[in-house]
Amino acid sequence: MRRVARRNGAGLALAALAALCVAAAGAGAGPPTSAPAAALRRSVAVLPHDTYPGFSVKKFDGAGYRLLETGFSQFFTVLEDGLVMTTSDLSPLVNRPVNLVVLEETPNATATHTLQLYVLDRRHMLRFRQDVYEGGAVAENAPAGTRVQDVPVLRAAGGAAGDLPVHYTITAGNDDGAFKLVDDTDAPANDTGAHGVRLVTARPLDREARAEYTLTVQAADGRGIDRAVAKVHVSVLDENDNSPVFSKKVYRFSLGGEFRDRSNASGSAWRRFARIGGVTARDADGDKVAYRLAAPSNLVVIVPQTGDLLLAGDPPLEPGEDMEYEIAVDAHDLRHPSRTAKAPAQVYLRFSLPAEEDGEGDEGADEAGNEVDAAEAHGRREKRRVTRAVRPTKRIEFTEADGENEGRVVFQLEKETERETFKIREENPWVTVEPNGAVRVKKKWDYEELGPEKTIDFWVTITNAGGGAGPDAGKCAGRETLTVGRVGERD
Repeated sequence: MRRVARRNGAGLALAALAALCVAAAGAGAGPPTSAPAAALRRSVAVLPHDTYPGFSVKKFDGAGYRLLETGFSQFFTVLEDGLVMTTSDLSPLVNRPVNLVVLEETPNATATHTLQLYVLDRRHMLRFRQDVYEGGAVAENAPAGTRVQDVPVLRAAGGAAGDLPVHYTITAGNDDGAFKLVDDTDAPANDTGAHGVRLVTARPLDREARAEYTLTVQAADGRGIDRAVAKVHVSVLDENDNSPVFSKKVYRFSLGGEFRDRSNASGSAWRRFARIGGVTARDADGDKVAYRLAAPSNLVVIVPQTGDLLLAGDPPLEPGEDMEYEIAVDAHDLRHPSRTAKAPAQVYLRFSLPAEEDGEGDEGADEAGNEVDAAEAHGRREKRRVTRAVRPTKRIEFTEADGENEGRVVFQLEKETERETFKIREENPWVTVEPNGAVRVKKKWDYEELGPEKTIDFWVTITNAGGGAGPDAGKCAGRETLTVGRVGERD
């Protein structure tokens, strides 16, 4: 990117340089006429006027060099090894074109090197206020043209070219075209009339693609002789623009005999807080991710920091049954404000309780007590095995006043088909469930007696009368949670 700032004011304009200075040191000064034609090579260098004697200007490769007389031998010399150096004060040469001709002689060839020097008054040379500008910052996704924060107007002071413009360019560090320079005509001009440039974005930036930039900004006079450079460090500030994404949309886990624990002192047949599995989500911003269940569950809890699922209760499962339990897991990043995954992960848990646990001594007899062989008994157990689905837990909020009248219907369970009937799985002191799904107040709700959670939890068995033959055909289960608050606490 190139921007030009016009500078007005007094300044000594340099005369145009001669294209090439041919040195003639008298008869015989050149190479023998029988030698090959001399090759011509040119180099350019800029020197401040206060360069000290003995300063190395340029080093040519090889050996066999000497300086031809061009009127500047009192200021410069060339050593045998090709080193060009100053020998005296250069102040008399300020703003004068200086051409040095260096002759390189080898046994087989002769080459002439022309070294063009520009001696400038250091006090008038272009220079930035700082060599390095630290702390530049810009937010990712900011629109094109957004100014980089904490980077002042970039303006090179000095310059001996008078009215010639100063060109500003980004010469390094901007390979992906993320930044550009724009004229800052709103800023006060310096003593030479130059306004300078501002560093802005050329497009929206993505911190996840690149977080840091080190730019080299160059200021050059209209002739391209006097130059100054400055480094600008820019950080792309992170914006919470990415939500966590689960590694999978659906997770499936099976729980069988390895999760059984008959020795549990609490009487549970399932090992409490055994690890079932885990879900994982990644945040492209690099933020930490936390997990939670989309709805409370009596069966499963989740570790927020890791996404591990732990068995917390006994499934409503009879021997010889399989049960599939569905839960949804949300993920959110630990940022303020936080972002939540666009879609929760669905988790399916399949619980299996072997039919062999129906009881000892029944394997060799039918229901009437008649003896049967092992194969027939095994076949009957397989026929009795059913798979029950568990619908997602529902959580409904009420006030204490909603349960004041016994027999009142507080809500209606939803049917998926007209043939479904409902039955509460275990007696509950606070509510009853009718076959049509009506949940009624059994006993007047007392907020103080509901316990620390202030909830009424109960399981409902749902039977589909059109589900096929057999006593367990078409059965599934669902869990309801009623959260009871004081009067006026409901949203």
